[in-house]
Amino acid sequence: MSNITLINKTSFLQQQEQEQEQEQIHVALSSKDSSYSDNSYRSAQIQPVIDQLSSLSFGSAVAAEGLRTASGRSVDPRRIKLPIAVAPMVDVTTSHFLELCRIISPNFTLYSEMIHCNALIYNPKDLYNFFGEPWEGKVVQLGGSDPEAMAKAAKLVQDNGYKEINLNVGCPSPRVQKGAFGAVLMKTPSIVVDIIKEMGKVGVTIPITVKCRIGVDNLDSYEYLYDFIKLISTTTPVNHFIIHARKCWLKGLSPKQNRSIPPLKYEAVYQLAKDFPHLTITINGGFNTTQQIKEQLELVDGIMIGREVMDRPMFLAKVDAAHHNVPPENIKTTEEVIEEFLEYVLKIHERGTPHSNSVVMAPLKMLYGGRRGKEYRRRLADLILPRTKPLPDIVRDMRQMMKEMDFSASSSDVEPASESGNESETP
Repeated sequence: MSNITLINKTSFLQQQEQEQEQEQIHVALSSKDSSYSDNSYRSAQIQPVIDQLSSLSFGSAVAAEGLRTASGRSVDPRRIKLPIAVAPMVDVTTSHFLELCRIISPNFTLYSEMIHCNALIYNPKDLYNFFGEPWEGKVVQLGGSDPEAMAKAAKLVQDNGYKEINLNVGCPSPRVQKGAFGAVLMKTPSIVVDIIKEMGKVGVTIPITVKCRIGVDNLDSYEYLYDFIKLISTTTPVNHFIIHARKCWLKGLSPKQNRSIPPLKYEAVYQLAKDFPHLTITINGGFNTTQQIKEQLELVDGIMIGREVMDRPMFLAKVDAAHHNVPPENIKTTEEVIEEFLEYVLKIHERGTPHSNSVVMAPLKMLYGGRRGKEYRRRLADLILPRTKPLPDIVRDMRQMMKEMDFSASSSDVEPASESGNESETP
């Protein structure tokens, strides 16, 4: 048989496998939802691990430290302060983007983009470049599957003044799958437990939270999700879970498709809040209006917003007005936000930054929409070139540009009527 024939046969078989995977996904997505009424769940995959680790339970002690709300739920007292969060997004929630969000409003929990544990271990002096300066309400998201490496990275994060760590157990990207972390860890919950326990062994005492999906591949029953949460919450000190209300497929769908094709199942997250009243439950997935935020906070402890903030950072100002009752005179205009950010740019220039002009200035791209937004972005792109242009010169030119352009009617501040066409969530 010729090499060409072998190649063609291999390609045909690969195509068949891909078609079979797509058919399996189609069948699974078309199936009826599981019932969420019974709370006596046990999954064959997780129950043996629960039995093995039950003697090491921390759940009751953690629950006893919570506050009681009017609804009877016991929630993490610190998290009540900032129940609305900006989601971690790779290549979006850089240290510079988080600074922009903080300038707009200090009333949100802000999650860094995911950084792999090895990046911190091999570059321990670069934490500030990865995450920016630490402050209350900034959460560092770590990725990895090796307990010892994750523990070393977490200790570095704590020793450098950061206040909280989040474990990525929900990202389905091929790169993450290759490293056997992210959403892959939902299939091996005992490794998640090992990671958290190893962090405790090396002296990590700051809060650790877990961000996950409602399911992965065919492990998508509420029974499995329930036992996943139970295992971690009863064998480690973790008492806060951020749940992306979609399952994900590790094969057959791209990361982008995993943000839209699997249906949102908010009821699974609501049921977790009922079944685990002592835990803090934050919901993520598809939220892009202030009314949705209000409604969700009546059902769960927290809500996480992703791509709506990426596309319209000034949405945070609208949330401030609607949810935090910030009076109009105390809400910064877009122009005031830009000026404060430019002062920040000058500050990091004096300190020194390894980041390119485009990375530093990227957070400003989506501050305007409407008629003039396109012109604004074009001029912003032009003024950061060439790449060797000093940041102070960019700041000078940006200030001049703002004087020349009239943005009085072009701020992107009109809320969408629904989620249609909007992918406002993260892995």
